[in-house]
Amino acid sequence: MCSPYNLIVYMSWTEQKIKEGFERFFSEHGRYPTAHEIDSYDYLPSSRQIQRKFGGLPFLRQKMGHPTADFTKGEIRSSKARFIGKRGLDYEQLVKKFLIDKFGEMFVHEQQPTSDYTSRFDFVVYAKNKQFGIDVFFPESIRNVVGCVNHKEKIYGKTNFEVIFVQANSAISQENIELLIKRRKNPLPKNIHIFNTDIFFRWANELKPLEII
Repeated sequence: MCSPYNLIVYMSWTEQKIKEGFERFFSEHGRYPTAHEIDSYDYLPSSRQIQRKFGGLPFLRQKMGHPTADFTKGEIRSSKARFIGKRGLDYEQLVKKFLIDKFGEMFVHEQQPTSDYTSRFDFVVYAKNKQFGIDVFFPESIRNVVGCVNHKEKIYGKTNFEVIFVQANSAISQENIELLIKRRKNPLPKNIHIFNTDIFFRWANELKPLEII
């Protein structure tokens, strides 16, 4: 069964939308998806649709400049990518538990679409006098952070409330993140912040939850 997102774009898959889906998967997992993963990923059409409309996945990968290596090879690289993806999901669940404990389950909305339905937040939270969105990711290195943030800025840059990118790799310090932000040619929008998990938890703890009357 199609997700609400796929139902919206089912009839209007374009090469640009598919490219954005590939890049979102890359930002989350550190690699591009296999055919099996494409079929189960909300931000991409099925591999069958790609075959019908674009002549097949290998052709589309080549056209977009993606690596054409056999996904059954390079086990060390694949294992590393799986590790990064799993760590990201683990931290996402950790953040989810914290948010629900702090703000209440009814005020924590998981996988809420952006206003233009081109992507989704990991969480949107409604606190007292504040609404904010969250995207949790586990970058492999500070260099990987650059690509992730550039991609996420394109997704959430037009959001009219605060957005927090929670980077979960403890080996990357908040000081390095701040230096990265200062060195950007184009400043981040004022409503977007990049926090490590410790900074995020402290920031969110200062907020007051909504009260159920």
